[in-house]
Amino acid sequence: MRLLFVMSIILLGCSKKDNTGPVANVPTSPTLDDCTFETKLVPGVPGSPGHLIPSERNPNGASELATHMRVMVADLQDARAKVLESKPLTPLRAKHAKLRCAWPTDPKDRNEAFDGLAQNYLRAVGALDDTPSDVRAAYGNVVRACRTCHEATCDGPIAVIDGLALEAK
Repeated sequence: MRLLFVMSIILLGCSKKDNTGPVANVPTSPTLDDCTFETKLVPGVPGSPGHLIPSERNPNGASELATHMRVMVADLQDARAKVLESKPLTPLRAKHAKLRCAWPTDPKDRNEAFDGLAQNYLRAVGALDDTPSDVRAAYGNVVRACRTCHEATCDGPIAVIDGLALEAK
């Protein structure tokens, strides 16, 4: 009985019905759409400055964002194959949304401009997830959103992005 009482107190104390009281100042993990370039990232996580993720491609290690983008590329390669074969696609937006709250290689690159480009990309991915009548066009919009961002921020992966296009060899 006492355990039930303690659990009730904990659950009531963690309720998010309002932002008053001591619970309001407890940091929570960002949800899909509430992460912005102003959201404070957690230092010390794998991929954060000083804690790079071991990488075969980069002997110095990779940031959280670079590692996540490699996952995104693999997902888009899979989506490309499914589009070409007219097979159903796996939804990607929820998984890819992490790009807005991942440590970049250079923390100064996480800014309002990057966040706007990330939102544009996620809108394109969301449109693809919605199973549009013209899935090829929707997929092309996703690849263009990748390219647009990388033209503005980090042009190294553009050849890889171009390889994601449906007409790529």
